[in-house]
Amino acid sequence: MKDLKLIVLIDKYQQGNCTPAEKLIVEEWMNSLAIEENAFEEINEKEKLAIKQRMFAKIKEEIKPLPNETVKLFNWAAYVKIAAVLVVFIGLAVSLVLAYDVFDWKNETLQASSEGQTKKIMLPDGSIIWLKGKSTLAYPEHFDQATREVSLSGEALFEVAKDAKHPFIVHSGNMDTRVLGTSFNIRPIGKHIEVVVFTGKVTVSLANTNKQLLILPSEKAICMPAEKEIKAQTNVQKEEYLANTEYNMNFEDAQMSEIIKKIEAKFDVKVKLTDNTVANCLITADFTDQSLVKTFEVLCQTLNGTFEIENNSVWLRAEGCK
Repeated sequence: MKDLKLIVLIDKYQQGNCTPAEKLIVEEWMNSLAIEENAFEEINEKEKLAIKQRMFAKIKEEIKPLPNETVKLFNWAAYVKIAAVLVVFIGLAVSLVLAYDVFDWKNETLQASSEGQTKKIMLPDGSIIWLKGKSTLAYPEHFDQATREVSLSGEALFEVAKDAKHPFIVHSGNMDTRVLGTSFNIRPIGKHIEVVVFTGKVTVSLANTNKQLLILPSEKAICMPAEKEIKAQTNVQKEEYLANTEYNMNFEDAQMSEIIKKIEAKFDVKVKLTDNTVANCLITADFTDQSLVKTFEVLCQTLNGTFEIENNSVWLRAEGCK
């Protein structure tokens, strides 16, 4: 079924009928086509690019419709020709194909970040994802299943909204990361994938094996698919993983006006005060890994106030500083 979906997408791509998300999937897949990684180690970047370009051109040539041939969705003769070409390359793109197979194609959202940049993504359940470098994240428009599942290619920091009834699962290559509500970072390092936990607990498992490991805060799991092993590392410093994100929300004697700026930037909201003198209050609190609602619940306890969220605005009514 996975192969057929890819064939259908390439068919649509050839006809220029892909949606922007589908076009990106095909182009990401094309870019991933290469010979096995261990054969690439001694080839320079210029030669790698030349190989990819030749492979891309070959695929386009092979799947181009014959004269007077109309390729339709269920034209199996055309699919046989396309499938013959894909057999050569499909093993090299398995992880990417699997990443997109967990969704209904019509209801999928695909996000990509550029090299050297970090992109903030707000998921339907309130989770925040910091997509780093040249990475992609696929997720459904709505989480309406027993689990909340997303697929990652590359690196990202996750702040998962707490929901004990709906576990959150990240598919990343041959590795699955399962949580209820926590924060962690996933990063590929060569042929391995590492998961660093900041808060909560994370279960990391390798596909097609019985290997599974529970990771606690300040610990790291190093997943080695080729070796079919997972090993743990303790006392990991998290600072290097937080760069270019707004994850850290720890304040000590900070003016409320500065805290508001950070809240607005992180949650894409506008905070409105009924009494502007509240902006001068000094606050000491740690809102790291907290939702927007939880953040304002804590603030209101300190300011003896109430809040109301309306669309992208948060109204804060407070009597002043305690």
